[in-house]
Amino acid sequence: MNENREQQMDIEETSRDEVELEERERIERNEQRAEERSETQIAEQRTPANTIEDELEPLFEEEAARKFRSRWLAIQSKFVDDPRDSVKQADELVADIIKDVTMNFADRRIGLEKQWNSGENISTEDMRVTLKRYRSFFERLLTLES
Repeated sequence: MNENREQQMDIEETSRDEVELEERERIERNEQRAEERSETQIAEQRTPANTIEDELEPLFEEEAARKFRSRWLAIQSKFVDDPRDSVKQADELVADIIKDVTMNFADRRIGLEKQWNSGENISTEDMRVTLKRYRSFFERLLTLES
């Protein structure tokens, strides 16, 4: 009887060891996958498509951006005294910014259309610069969080 019990204990210990080994292997595989995903993400961050952010052109001239920021600070500082008016002014400021961006790109597009319609030859370099500006704007729009 003792012999059967010892055999049963040996079987249970072997099973426990196998389960522990399988668990350790599973943990190691998961850690390896996580490390590979992390390395992949780091590599993806270095790809040319993601370096576009480094090349993004400003949407506004420095002076216009400074004025928008100044308006924002004034709105924000008035919030405690008049929250309703601050929110109204913030809405107007954002509308002005959107209008400015829209007008800027519309003006550029109109300028290109005038050149094409008048039969002027537009250099490939001019078109490259224009496309680069649109790409910059496009990338910014796609990175906006909702």
